[in-house]
Amino acid sequence: MVDEARKKLKICLICIVSAAVLMGCIYYFLSAGEGGTVNEGTLVCQELEETC
Repeated sequence: MVDEARKKLKICLICIVSAAVLMGCIYYFLSAGEGGTVNEGTLVCQELEETC
């Protein structure tokens, strides 16, 4: 009985992880196809002119 529960749990976890990976890949490829500009990101450094 314990082996049966572990098998069901293992199958469930595999399905959840597979769905998450699939959704991540779909999101990545759909967002990469939008062709955003270079300044659309959180890790972009922008130089500002100092006004004194």
